[in-house]
Amino acid sequence: MTAPLFSFGIITDTHVRVPGGDLSSPFPVNEKANARARYATALLAAHRPALSIHLGDVVHPLPHMSAFGPAAAEAKAILAPLGPDLRHVPGNHDIGDKPSPGMPAKSSTAEGLAQYRETFGPPWQSWQHQGIRFVAMTASLVNSGLAAESDQRAWLEETLRAAEGERVFLFTHYPPFIAAPDEADHYDNYAEPGRHWLLDLAADTGVEAVFSGHVHHFFMNRYRGVRLYCLLPTSFTRQDYAEMFPVAPAPEYGRDDAGKYAVTLVDVMAEGHRLRVVPTDGLGMEPGDPSPEPTPEPAPLPLIPHLRHAWFEARRLPYKGPMEEFSRKLARNDYPLLRLLQLGITTVRIPLSDLEDPEARSRIEDWAACGQRFVFFRIGLPKEVDVEALRGIGDAAAALEVLATRADLADLGPGLPKAIAYLPVPFWLSKVTTSADGGPLDAPYSHAVSAGFLTAQADLIFASLPGGPPPGLVFQLPWGTDPAVTIPDLAARCLASGTRLVANVRLSPANPAAANFDDRAIAAHLRKAIDAAEAAGSVTLQCDTFEDVDRGYAPRNGLIDRRGNVRLRP
Repeated sequence: MTAPLFSFGIITDTHVRVPGGDLSSPFPVNEKANARARYATALLAAHRPALSIHLGDVVHPLPHMSAFGPAAAEAKAILAPLGPDLRHVPGNHDIGDKPSPGMPAKSSTAEGLAQYRETFGPPWQSWQHQGIRFVAMTASLVNSGLAAESDQRAWLEETLRAAEGERVFLFTHYPPFIAAPDEADHYDNYAEPGRHWLLDLAADTGVEAVFSGHVHHFFMNRYRGVRLYCLLPTSFTRQDYAEMFPVAPAPEYGRDDAGKYAVTLVDVMAEGHRLRVVPTDGLGMEPGDPSPEPTPEPAPLPLIPHLRHAWFEARRLPYKGPMEEFSRKLARNDYPLLRLLQLGITTVRIPLSDLEDPEARSRIEDWAACGQRFVFFRIGLPKEVDVEALRGIGDAAAALEVLATRADLADLGPGLPKAIAYLPVPFWLSKVTTSADGGPLDAPYSHAVSAGFLTAQADLIFASLPGGPPPGLVFQLPWGTDPAVTIPDLAARCLASGTRLVANVRLSPANPAAANFDDRAIAAHLRKAIDAAEAAGSVTLQCDTFEDVDRGYAPRNGLIDRRGNVRLRP
Protein backbone atom coordinates (compact mmCIF):
# COMPACT_ATOMS: atom_id res chain seq x y z
CA MET A 1 0.00 0.00 0.00
CA THR A 2 1.31 3.44 -0.96
CA ALA A 3 2.44 5.51 2.01
CA PRO A 4 0.51 8.75 2.57
CA LEU A 5 2.12 12.16 2.32
CA PHE A 6 0.74 12.79 5.79
CA SER A 7 -2.32 12.03 7.90
CA PHE A 8 -4.60 14.41 9.75
CA GLY A 9 -6.99 13.61 12.58
CA ILE A 10 -10.64 14.46 13.08
CA ILE A 11 -12.64 14.31 16.28
CA THR A 12 -16.22 15.47 16.55
CA ASP A 13 -19.24 15.79 18.81
CA THR A 14 -17.48 15.32 22.14
CA HIS A 15 -20.33 17.10 24.02
CA VAL A 16 -18.23 17.72 27.12
CA ARG A 17 -20.13 18.82 30.24
CA VAL A 18 -19.22 20.49 33.50
CA PRO A 19 -17.33 17.99 35.71
CA GLY A 20 -19.85 16.35 37.97
CA GLY A 21 -22.66 17.04 35.53
CA ASP A 22 -24.90 19.97 34.70
CA LEU A 23 -28.47 20.59 33.61
CA SER A 24 -27.77 20.43 29.87
CA SER A 25 -29.11 16.90 29.26
CA PRO A 26 -31.65 14.46 30.74
CA PHE A 27 -30.01 11.43 29.11
CA PRO A 28 -27.81 9.13 31.25
CA VAL A 29 -25.34 8.47 28.42
CA ASN A 30 -24.29 12.12 28.43
CA GLU A 31 -22.68 11.49 31.80
CA LYS A 32 -20.12 9.33 29.96
CA ALA A 33 -19.17 12.06 27.47
CA ASN A 34 -16.18 13.54 29.33
CA ALA A 35 -14.48 10.20 29.95
CA ARG A 36 -15.19 9.12 26.37
CA ALA A 37 -13.77 12.37 25.02
CA ARG A 38 -10.65 11.90 27.12
CA TYR A 39 -10.13 8.37 25.76
CA ALA A 40 -10.84 9.42 22.16
CA THR A 41 -8.44 12.34 22.42
CA ALA A 42 -5.68 10.14 23.81
CA LEU A 43 -6.31 7.53 21.10
CA LEU A 44 -6.13 10.10 18.31
CA ALA A 45 -3.03 11.70 19.80
CA ALA A 46 -1.37 8.26 20.00
CA HIS A 47 -1.60 8.03 16.20
CA ARG A 48 0.43 11.25 15.95
CA PRO A 49 -1.50 12.98 13.16
CA ALA A 50 0.22 15.90 11.46
CA LEU A 51 -2.67 18.13 12.56
CA SER A 52 -6.10 17.69 14.13
CA ILE A 53 -9.51 19.27 13.62
CA HIS A 54 -12.58 19.24 15.89
CA LEU A 55 -15.75 19.37 13.81
CA GLY A 56 -17.85 20.97 16.52
CA ASP A 57 -20.15 20.41 19.46
CA VAL A 58 -17.11 20.52 21.68
CA VAL A 59 -19.44 21.05 24.64
CA HIS A 60 -23.01 20.09 25.40
CA PRO A 61 -24.31 23.17 27.28
CA LEU A 62 -25.66 25.73 24.84
CA PRO A 63 -24.07 29.19 24.54
CA HIS A 64 -26.80 30.90 26.57
CA MET A 65 -26.44 28.51 29.53
CA SER A 66 -24.33 29.33 32.59
CA ALA A 67 -22.62 25.94 32.28
CA PHE A 68 -21.16 26.83 28.87
CA GLY A 69 -17.98 28.50 30.18
CA PRO A 70 -17.03 25.84 32.73
CA ALA A 71 -17.77 23.07 30.19
CA ALA A 72 -15.56 24.81 27.61
CA ALA A 73 -12.72 25.03 30.13
CA GLU A 74 -13.07 21.31 30.86
CA ALA A 75 -13.13 20.51 27.14
CA LYS A 76 -9.92 22.44 26.55
CA ALA A 77 -8.22 20.44 29.29
CA ILE A 78 -9.48 17.15 27.85
CA LEU A 79 -8.43 18.05 24.30
CA ALA A 80 -4.99 19.34 25.33
CA PRO A 81 -3.12 16.19 24.16
CA LEU A 82 -3.99 17.17 20.56
CA GLY A 83 -1.71 20.17 20.95
CA PRO A 84 -2.12 23.92 20.89
CA ASP A 85 -2.72 23.97 17.13
CA LEU A 86 -5.96 21.96 17.31
CA ARG A 87 -8.38 23.69 14.93
CA HIS A 88 -12.04 24.12 15.87
CA VAL A 89 -15.12 24.18 13.67
CA PRO A 90 -18.16 25.74 15.42
CA GLY A 91 -20.97 23.32 16.22
CA ASN A 92 -24.53 24.29 17.05
CA HIS A 93 -23.88 23.55 20.73
CA ASP A 94 -20.87 25.88 20.56
CA ILE A 95 -22.43 28.82 18.72
CA GLY A 96 -26.20 28.24 18.42
CA ASP A 97 -28.52 26.39 16.05
CA LYS A 98 -29.07 27.21 12.41
CA PRO A 99 -32.19 29.33 11.77
CA SER A 100 -35.18 27.11 11.04
CA PRO A 101 -38.75 26.75 12.35
CA GLY A 102 -39.07 23.95 14.88
CA MET A 103 -35.45 23.96 16.00
CA PRO A 104 -35.12 22.80 19.63
CA ALA A 105 -32.59 25.44 20.73
CA LYS A 106 -31.75 29.10 20.17
CA SER A 107 -30.25 30.16 16.87
CA SER A 108 -26.80 31.69 16.57
CA THR A 109 -26.52 35.38 17.42
CA ALA A 110 -23.92 38.09 17.18
CA GLU A 111 -23.37 37.69 20.93
CA GLY A 112 -22.90 33.94 20.57
CA LEU A 113 -20.42 34.51 17.76
CA ALA A 114 -18.40 36.89 19.92
CA GLN A 115 -18.46 34.40 22.79
CA TYR A 116 -17.22 31.66 20.46
CA ARG A 117 -14.33 33.82 19.23
CA GLU A 118 -13.27 34.49 22.80
CA THR A 119 -13.62 30.83 23.86
CA PHE A 120 -12.42 28.76 20.90
CA GLY A 121 -11.02 31.14 18.29
CA PRO A 122 -11.99 32.25 14.78
CA PRO A 123 -15.37 30.96 13.52
CA TRP A 124 -13.92 30.59 10.01
CA GLN A 125 -10.30 30.08 9.03
CA SER A 126 -7.98 28.70 6.36
CA TRP A 127 -4.47 27.28 6.51
CA GLN A 128 -2.06 25.14 4.49
CA HIS A 129 -0.10 21.99 5.26
CA GLN A 130 2.32 20.44 2.78
CA GLY A 131 0.60 22.16 -0.10
CA ILE A 132 -2.94 21.16 0.94
CA ARG A 133 -5.47 23.90 1.70
CA PHE A 134 -7.69 23.40 4.77
CA VAL A 135 -10.81 25.56 5.08
CA ALA A 136 -13.17 25.64 8.08
CA MET A 137 -16.48 27.51 8.27
CA THR A 138 -19.50 28.10 10.53
CA ALA A 139 -22.55 26.21 9.30
CA SER A 140 -24.97 27.91 11.72
CA LEU A 141 -24.40 31.28 10.05
CA VAL A 142 -25.63 30.16 6.63
CA ASN A 143 -29.13 31.56 5.92
CA SER A 144 -29.03 33.37 9.29
CA GLY A 145 -29.29 36.93 7.97
CA LEU A 146 -26.63 38.05 10.45
CA ALA A 147 -23.97 40.47 9.28
CA ALA A 148 -21.43 37.71 9.91
CA GLU A 149 -23.15 35.55 7.28
CA SER A 150 -22.23 38.03 4.54
CA ASP A 151 -18.72 38.35 5.92
CA GLN A 152 -18.19 34.58 5.97
CA ARG A 153 -19.75 34.15 2.54
CA ALA A 154 -17.48 36.73 0.93
CA TRP A 155 -14.44 35.27 2.68
CA LEU A 156 -15.27 31.68 1.68
CA GLU A 157 -15.90 32.56 -1.96
CA GLU A 158 -12.65 34.51 -2.15
CA THR A 159 -10.66 31.79 -0.34
CA LEU A 160 -11.92 28.88 -2.44
CA ARG A 161 -11.63 30.70 -5.75
CA ALA A 162 -8.11 31.80 -4.90
CA ALA A 163 -7.28 28.15 -4.13
CA GLU A 164 -8.47 26.77 -7.49
CA GLY A 165 -5.81 24.38 -8.72
CA GLU A 166 -4.86 23.45 -5.13
CA ARG A 167 -6.15 20.44 -3.25
CA VAL A 168 -8.75 21.64 -0.75
CA PHE A 169 -10.51 20.01 2.21
CA LEU A 170 -13.53 21.83 3.64
CA PHE A 171 -14.80 21.40 7.22
CA THR A 172 -18.30 22.24 8.48
CA HIS A 173 -20.40 21.04 11.41
CA TYR A 174 -23.66 20.40 9.57
CA PRO A 175 -23.54 18.17 6.49
CA PRO A 176 -24.98 19.90 3.40
CA PHE A 177 -27.38 16.93 3.09
CA ILE A 178 -27.54 13.34 4.34
CA ALA A 179 -29.48 11.40 1.66
CA ALA A 180 -30.10 13.56 -1.40
CA PRO A 181 -29.03 17.04 -2.54
CA ASP A 182 -32.67 18.02 -3.09
CA GLU A 183 -34.00 16.69 0.23
CA ALA A 184 -36.22 18.90 2.38
CA ASP A 185 -34.77 21.17 5.04
CA HIS A 186 -34.49 19.47 8.44
CA TYR A 187 -32.43 19.53 11.62
CA ASP A 188 -29.45 17.77 10.07
CA ASN A 189 -28.72 19.61 6.83
CA TYR A 190 -28.26 23.03 5.28
CA ALA A 191 -31.47 24.75 4.21
CA GLU A 192 -31.80 26.38 0.82
CA PRO A 193 -30.57 28.64 -0.64
CA GLY A 194 -27.40 28.17 1.41
CA ARG A 195 -27.14 24.44 0.66
CA HIS A 196 -26.66 24.72 -3.09
CA TRP A 197 -24.62 27.89 -2.74
CA LEU A 198 -22.11 25.87 -0.72
CA LEU A 199 -22.33 22.68 -2.81
CA ASP A 200 -21.90 24.47 -6.12
CA LEU A 201 -19.12 26.66 -4.78
CA ALA A 202 -17.27 23.55 -3.56
CA ALA A 203 -17.78 21.75 -6.87
CA ASP A 204 -16.93 24.76 -9.04
CA THR A 205 -13.67 25.38 -7.19
CA GLY A 206 -12.59 21.71 -7.09
CA VAL A 207 -12.90 20.95 -3.36
CA GLU A 208 -11.78 17.35 -2.85
CA ALA A 209 -13.91 16.51 0.18
CA VAL A 210 -16.21 18.06 2.77
CA PHE A 211 -16.10 16.71 6.34
CA SER A 212 -18.92 17.20 8.84
CA GLY A 213 -20.31 15.83 12.10
CA HIS A 214 -23.51 16.80 13.97
CA VAL A 215 -25.62 13.76 13.01
CA HIS A 216 -23.75 11.29 15.25
CA HIS A 217 -23.90 8.67 12.48
CA PHE A 218 -21.86 7.91 9.39
CA PHE A 219 -22.96 9.02 5.93
CA MET A 220 -21.10 9.30 2.65
CA ASN A 221 -22.37 11.19 -0.37
CA ARG A 222 -21.01 12.88 -3.47
CA TYR A 223 -22.02 16.02 -5.27
CA ARG A 224 -20.55 16.71 -8.71
CA GLY A 225 -17.44 14.77 -7.79
CA VAL A 226 -17.01 16.26 -4.29
CA ARG A 227 -17.04 13.63 -1.54
CA LEU A 228 -19.15 14.46 1.51
CA TYR A 229 -18.36 12.61 4.73
CA CYS A 230 -20.45 12.79 7.90
CA LEU A 231 -18.36 11.29 10.69
CA LEU A 232 -18.93 9.39 13.92
CA PRO A 233 -19.06 11.02 17.38
CA THR A 234 -17.24 10.15 20.57
CA SER A 235 -20.12 10.82 22.98
CA PHE A 236 -23.49 9.30 22.06
CA THR A 237 -25.53 8.19 19.06
CA ARG A 238 -28.67 9.98 17.95
CA GLN A 239 -31.60 7.75 18.85
CA ASP A 240 -33.87 9.10 16.10
CA TYR A 241 -31.62 7.33 13.58
CA ALA A 242 -32.13 3.98 15.32
CA GLU A 243 -35.12 3.75 12.95
CA MET A 244 -32.65 3.01 10.13
CA PHE A 245 -31.95 -0.43 11.55
CA PRO A 246 -34.55 -3.25 11.32
CA VAL A 247 -33.67 -4.63 14.72
CA ALA A 248 -34.17 -3.76 18.38
CA PRO A 249 -32.40 -0.50 19.29
CA ALA A 250 -29.14 -0.18 21.16
CA PRO A 251 -29.26 0.83 24.87
CA GLU A 252 -31.12 4.00 25.81
CA TYR A 253 -33.47 3.46 22.87
CA GLY A 254 -30.62 3.84 20.42
CA ARG A 255 -28.68 6.63 22.14
CA ASP A 256 -25.74 4.49 23.27
CA ASP A 257 -24.62 2.26 20.41
CA ALA A 258 -21.10 1.20 21.41
CA GLY A 259 -20.13 0.17 17.88
CA LYS A 260 -20.54 3.69 16.52
CA TYR A 261 -17.98 5.81 18.39
CA ALA A 262 -14.73 6.69 16.71
CA VAL A 263 -12.06 9.17 15.76
CA THR A 264 -10.97 9.51 12.15
CA LEU A 265 -7.63 9.63 10.39
CA VAL A 266 -7.47 10.91 6.83
CA ASP A 267 -4.46 9.68 4.87
CA VAL A 268 -3.55 12.24 2.22
CA MET A 269 -2.01 10.48 -0.75
CA ALA A 270 -0.20 11.97 -3.74
CA GLU A 271 -3.53 11.52 -5.51
CA GLY A 272 -6.70 11.31 -3.48
CA HIS A 273 -7.17 10.41 0.17
CA ARG A 274 -8.19 7.48 2.33
CA LEU A 275 -10.52 7.46 5.31
CA ARG A 276 -9.47 5.46 8.38
CA VAL A 277 -12.17 5.36 11.04
CA VAL A 278 -10.62 4.21 14.33
CA PRO A 279 -13.22 2.83 16.78
CA THR A 280 -13.24 3.86 20.41
CA ASP A 281 -16.04 1.39 21.26
CA GLY A 282 -17.41 3.92 23.74
CA LEU A 283 -14.49 3.40 26.11
CA GLY A 284 -13.83 6.08 28.69
CA MET A 285 -10.73 7.24 30.51
CA GLU A 286 -10.48 9.01 33.85
CA PRO A 287 -7.65 11.40 34.77
CA GLY A 288 -4.55 9.39 35.59
CA ASP A 289 -5.58 6.33 33.58
CA PRO A 290 -2.95 5.00 31.16
CA SER A 291 -3.37 6.32 27.63
CA PRO A 292 -4.42 3.90 24.90
CA GLU A 293 -1.90 2.61 22.43
CA PRO A 294 -2.27 3.43 18.73
CA THR A 295 -4.58 0.99 17.00
CA PRO A 296 -2.65 -1.06 14.43
CA GLU A 297 -4.30 -1.11 11.05
CA PRO A 298 -5.49 -4.68 10.41
CA ALA A 299 -4.63 -6.48 7.21
CA PRO A 300 -7.32 -6.25 4.52
CA LEU A 301 -9.76 -9.16 4.40
CA PRO A 302 -9.47 -10.98 1.05
CA LEU A 303 -13.20 -11.70 0.86
CA ILE A 304 -15.98 -10.76 -1.58
CA PRO A 305 -19.09 -10.64 0.61
CA HIS A 306 -22.62 -11.10 -0.67
CA LEU A 307 -24.65 -7.92 -0.06
CA ARG A 308 -28.02 -9.62 0.32
CA HIS A 309 -29.79 -6.65 1.88
CA ALA A 310 -30.81 -3.55 -0.10
CA TRP A 311 -27.68 -1.59 0.87
CA PHE A 312 -28.59 1.43 -1.29
CA GLU A 313 -32.10 2.26 -0.08
CA ALA A 314 -33.07 5.40 1.82
CA ARG A 315 -36.13 5.43 4.04
CA ARG A 316 -38.24 8.12 5.65
CA LEU A 317 -37.94 8.24 9.41
CA PRO A 318 -41.06 8.86 11.50
CA TYR A 319 -41.73 12.38 12.75
CA LYS A 320 -41.64 12.26 16.51
CA GLY A 321 -39.45 15.09 17.79
CA PRO A 322 -37.64 16.78 19.27
CA MET A 323 -35.47 17.06 16.15
CA GLU A 324 -38.21 16.34 13.59
CA GLU A 325 -41.71 16.97 14.89
CA PHE A 326 -43.17 18.44 11.71
CA SER A 327 -41.65 16.51 8.78
CA ARG A 328 -40.27 13.14 7.70
CA LYS A 329 -36.53 12.93 7.33
CA LEU A 330 -34.94 10.80 4.60
CA ALA A 331 -31.96 8.69 5.72
CA ARG A 332 -29.95 5.81 4.29
CA ASN A 333 -27.93 3.28 6.26
CA ASP A 334 -24.35 3.82 5.06
CA TYR A 335 -22.72 1.57 7.67
CA PRO A 336 -22.12 -1.26 5.16
CA LEU A 337 -19.78 1.06 3.26
CA LEU A 338 -18.02 2.20 6.43
CA ARG A 339 -17.48 -1.37 7.62
CA LEU A 340 -16.13 -2.45 4.22
CA LEU A 341 -13.61 0.38 4.45
CA GLN A 342 -12.67 -0.63 8.00
CA LEU A 343 -12.34 -4.31 7.10
CA GLY A 344 -10.24 -3.56 4.04
CA ILE A 345 -12.74 -5.26 1.73
CA THR A 346 -12.66 -3.75 -1.76
CA THR A 347 -15.06 -5.95 -3.77
CA VAL A 348 -18.66 -7.02 -3.12
CA ARG A 349 -21.22 -9.23 -4.89
CA ILE A 350 -24.67 -7.96 -5.93
CA PRO A 351 -27.36 -8.87 -8.50
CA LEU A 352 -26.89 -7.46 -11.99
CA SER A 353 -30.50 -6.24 -11.72
CA ASP A 354 -29.30 -3.60 -9.23
CA LEU A 355 -27.92 -1.71 -12.22
CA GLU A 356 -31.50 -1.25 -13.46
CA ASP A 357 -32.48 0.63 -10.27
CA PRO A 358 -31.53 4.34 -10.49
CA GLU A 359 -31.06 4.56 -6.71
CA ALA A 360 -28.74 1.55 -6.69
CA ARG A 361 -26.89 2.70 -9.82
CA SER A 362 -26.15 6.07 -8.22
CA ARG A 363 -24.78 4.44 -5.09
CA ILE A 364 -22.68 2.00 -7.13
CA GLU A 365 -20.96 5.04 -8.64
CA ASP A 366 -20.55 6.64 -5.20
CA TRP A 367 -19.05 3.48 -3.71
CA ALA A 368 -16.77 3.09 -6.72
CA ALA A 369 -15.40 6.58 -5.99
CA CYS A 370 -14.37 5.20 -2.57
CA GLY A 371 -12.53 2.29 -4.18
CA GLN A 372 -15.24 -0.39 -4.11
CA ARG A 373 -15.72 -2.77 -7.06
CA PHE A 374 -18.64 -5.04 -7.80
CA VAL A 375 -19.10 -8.63 -8.90
CA PHE A 376 -22.50 -8.80 -10.59
CA PHE A 377 -24.43 -12.03 -11.01
CA ARG A 378 -27.36 -13.23 -13.10
CA ILE A 379 -28.94 -16.50 -14.27
CA GLY A 380 -28.15 -17.25 -17.89
CA LEU A 381 -26.02 -15.49 -20.47
CA PRO A 382 -26.13 -11.70 -20.44
CA LYS A 383 -28.18 -9.77 -22.97
CA GLU A 384 -26.91 -6.84 -24.99
CA VAL A 385 -28.50 -4.41 -22.53
CA ASP A 386 -26.57 -6.10 -19.69
CA VAL A 387 -23.30 -5.77 -21.54
CA GLU A 388 -23.91 -2.08 -22.18
CA ALA A 389 -24.81 -1.52 -18.53
CA LEU A 390 -21.51 -3.13 -17.50
CA ARG A 391 -19.61 -0.99 -19.99
CA GLY A 392 -21.32 2.08 -18.55
CA ILE A 393 -19.83 1.68 -15.09
CA GLY A 394 -16.29 1.03 -16.29
CA ASP A 395 -13.79 -0.09 -13.68
CA ALA A 396 -16.50 -0.43 -11.00
CA ALA A 397 -17.35 -3.84 -12.46
CA ALA A 398 -14.91 -6.50 -11.26
CA ALA A 399 -16.60 -9.52 -12.86
CA LEU A 400 -19.89 -11.01 -14.05
CA GLU A 401 -20.93 -14.29 -12.45
CA VAL A 402 -23.24 -16.20 -14.79
CA LEU A 403 -25.24 -19.01 -13.22
CA ALA A 404 -26.09 -22.05 -15.30
CA THR A 405 -28.94 -24.33 -14.28
CA ARG A 406 -27.21 -27.54 -15.37
CA ALA A 407 -23.80 -28.86 -14.43
CA ASP A 408 -23.16 -29.86 -18.05
CA LEU A 409 -23.83 -26.22 -19.12
CA ALA A 410 -26.33 -27.39 -21.74
CA ASP A 411 -28.76 -24.59 -20.79
CA LEU A 412 -26.19 -21.95 -21.77
CA GLY A 413 -25.91 -23.40 -25.28
CA PRO A 414 -23.22 -22.81 -27.89
CA GLY A 415 -23.08 -19.07 -27.15
CA LEU A 416 -20.93 -19.53 -24.03
CA PRO A 417 -17.46 -19.12 -25.64
CA LYS A 418 -18.66 -16.01 -27.50
CA ALA A 419 -20.06 -14.53 -24.28
CA ILE A 420 -16.77 -15.13 -22.49
CA ALA A 421 -14.85 -13.32 -25.23
CA TYR A 422 -17.39 -10.49 -25.70
CA LEU A 423 -17.88 -9.35 -22.12
CA PRO A 424 -16.04 -6.17 -21.02
CA VAL A 425 -15.36 -7.71 -17.58
CA PRO A 426 -14.01 -11.09 -16.40
CA PHE A 427 -16.54 -13.92 -16.75
CA TRP A 428 -17.17 -16.25 -13.81
CA LEU A 429 -19.16 -19.41 -14.40
CA SER A 430 -21.41 -20.58 -11.58
CA LYS A 431 -24.51 -22.70 -11.07
CA VAL A 432 -27.98 -22.46 -9.57
CA THR A 433 -27.90 -25.33 -7.08
CA THR A 434 -31.23 -26.45 -5.62
CA SER A 435 -32.70 -29.21 -3.52
CA ALA A 436 -33.69 -30.84 -6.83
CA ASP A 437 -30.00 -31.63 -7.39
CA GLY A 438 -30.42 -34.47 -4.96
CA GLY A 439 -29.36 -35.35 -1.46
CA PRO A 440 -29.62 -38.19 1.04
CA LEU A 441 -32.88 -40.05 0.43
CA ASP A 442 -33.38 -40.64 4.14
CA ALA A 443 -33.04 -36.92 5.05
CA PRO A 444 -35.99 -34.54 5.46
CA TYR A 445 -36.73 -32.68 2.21
CA SER A 446 -36.32 -28.91 2.30
CA HIS A 447 -36.67 -26.29 -0.40
CA ALA A 448 -33.20 -24.81 -0.87
CA VAL A 449 -31.42 -22.70 -3.49
CA SER A 450 -27.78 -21.62 -3.49
CA ALA A 451 -25.03 -20.42 -5.82
CA GLY A 452 -22.01 -22.36 -7.03
CA PHE A 453 -21.19 -25.82 -8.33
CA LEU A 454 -21.07 -28.65 -5.83
CA THR A 455 -17.78 -30.47 -5.35
CA ALA A 456 -19.49 -33.68 -6.41
CA GLN A 457 -20.19 -32.09 -9.82
CA ALA A 458 -16.52 -31.27 -10.46
CA ASP A 459 -15.85 -34.10 -12.95
CA LEU A 460 -18.88 -33.15 -15.05
CA ILE A 461 -18.21 -29.44 -15.09
CA PHE A 462 -14.52 -29.78 -15.96
CA ALA A 463 -15.45 -32.12 -18.82
CA SER A 464 -18.07 -29.62 -20.05
CA LEU A 465 -15.95 -26.46 -20.06
CA PRO A 466 -15.76 -24.77 -23.45
CA GLY A 467 -12.51 -24.54 -25.40
CA GLY A 468 -11.75 -21.15 -23.88
CA PRO A 469 -12.44 -21.70 -20.16
CA PRO A 470 -13.84 -18.79 -18.11
CA PRO A 471 -11.45 -16.75 -15.93
CA GLY A 472 -13.32 -17.95 -12.85
CA LEU A 473 -15.27 -21.06 -11.83
CA VAL A 474 -17.52 -20.77 -8.75
CA PHE A 475 -17.75 -23.74 -6.40
CA GLN A 476 -19.65 -23.50 -3.14
CA LEU A 477 -18.28 -24.60 0.21
CA PRO A 478 -21.34 -25.54 2.29
CA TRP A 479 -21.22 -24.94 6.02
CA GLY A 480 -19.51 -27.95 7.56
CA THR A 481 -17.09 -28.37 4.64
CA ASP A 482 -13.43 -28.23 5.66
CA PRO A 483 -11.82 -25.43 3.58
CA ALA A 484 -8.34 -26.78 4.29
CA VAL A 485 -9.26 -29.97 2.40
CA THR A 486 -11.63 -28.71 -0.30
CA ILE A 487 -9.90 -25.53 -1.44
CA PRO A 488 -6.46 -26.99 -2.34
CA ASP A 489 -8.03 -29.81 -4.38
CA LEU A 490 -10.45 -27.56 -6.29
CA ALA A 491 -7.81 -24.87 -6.81
CA ALA A 492 -5.41 -27.39 -8.38
CA ARG A 493 -8.11 -28.80 -10.67
CA CYS A 494 -9.19 -25.31 -11.76
CA LEU A 495 -5.61 -24.31 -12.47
CA ALA A 496 -5.05 -27.44 -14.52
CA SER A 497 -8.12 -26.55 -16.58
CA GLY A 498 -6.92 -23.02 -17.25
CA THR A 499 -9.29 -21.25 -14.88
CA ARG A 500 -9.34 -19.85 -11.33
CA LEU A 501 -11.25 -21.16 -8.33
CA VAL A 502 -13.84 -18.81 -6.88
CA ALA A 503 -14.93 -20.41 -3.62
CA ASN A 504 -18.31 -19.34 -2.24
CA VAL A 505 -17.94 -19.89 1.52
CA ARG A 506 -21.47 -20.34 2.83
CA LEU A 507 -22.27 -19.51 6.45
CA SER A 508 -25.79 -20.97 6.48
CA PRO A 509 -26.51 -24.58 7.41
CA ALA A 510 -27.93 -26.84 4.71
CA ASN A 511 -31.21 -27.00 6.62
CA PRO A 512 -33.05 -23.68 6.05
CA ALA A 513 -34.92 -24.19 9.32
CA ALA A 514 -31.63 -24.15 11.26
CA ALA A 515 -29.62 -21.08 12.29
CA ASN A 516 -25.92 -20.29 12.63
CA PHE A 517 -25.28 -17.55 15.18
CA ASP A 518 -21.91 -18.81 16.39
CA ASP A 519 -19.58 -15.84 15.80
CA ARG A 520 -16.47 -17.69 16.93
CA ALA A 521 -17.15 -20.64 14.67
CA ILE A 522 -17.88 -18.34 11.72
CA ALA A 523 -14.71 -16.30 12.26
CA ALA A 524 -12.60 -19.46 12.63
CA HIS A 525 -14.17 -20.99 9.50
CA LEU A 526 -13.49 -17.90 7.41
CA ARG A 527 -9.93 -17.65 8.72
CA LYS A 528 -9.34 -21.27 7.77
CA ALA A 529 -10.67 -20.57 4.27
CA ILE A 530 -8.47 -17.47 3.93
CA ASP A 531 -5.38 -19.37 5.02
CA ALA A 532 -6.15 -22.25 2.65
CA ALA A 533 -6.74 -19.88 -0.27
CA GLU A 534 -3.50 -18.01 0.37
CA ALA A 535 -1.57 -21.27 0.58
CA ALA A 536 -3.11 -22.65 -2.61
CA GLY A 537 -2.76 -19.42 -4.59
CA SER A 538 -4.96 -18.49 -7.55
CA VAL A 539 -8.11 -18.56 -5.38
CA THR A 540 -10.81 -15.90 -4.88
CA LEU A 541 -13.06 -16.16 -1.83
CA GLN A 542 -16.68 -15.12 -1.63
CA CYS A 543 -18.37 -14.84 1.76
CA ASP A 544 -22.08 -15.47 2.06
CA THR A 545 -23.14 -13.36 4.03
CA PHE A 546 -22.00 -9.79 4.86
CA GLU A 547 -24.88 -8.51 7.03
CA ASP A 548 -26.77 -10.86 9.36
CA VAL A 549 -29.79 -12.72 8.07
CA ASP A 550 -31.70 -12.75 11.35
CA ARG A 551 -35.15 -13.78 10.11
CA GLY A 552 -36.68 -15.87 7.35
CA TYR A 553 -34.87 -18.88 5.88
CA ALA A 554 -31.43 -20.06 7.04
CA PRO A 555 -30.78 -17.32 9.62
CA ARG A 556 -27.06 -16.71 10.19
CA ASN A 557 -24.67 -14.09 11.39
CA GLY A 558 -22.43 -12.34 8.91
CA LEU A 559 -19.47 -9.99 9.14
CA ILE A 560 -21.68 -7.17 10.48
CA ASP A 561 -24.89 -7.18 12.51
CA ARG A 562 -28.21 -5.54 11.62
CA ARG A 563 -27.15 -2.29 13.31
CA GLY A 564 -24.16 -2.18 10.96
CA ASN A 565 -21.58 -2.98 13.64
CA VAL A 566 -18.65 -5.31 12.99
CA ARG A 567 -18.90 -8.80 14.45
CA LEU A 568 -15.90 -10.97 15.30
CA ARG A 569 -13.21 -10.39 12.67
CA PRO A 570 -11.83 -13.55 10.99
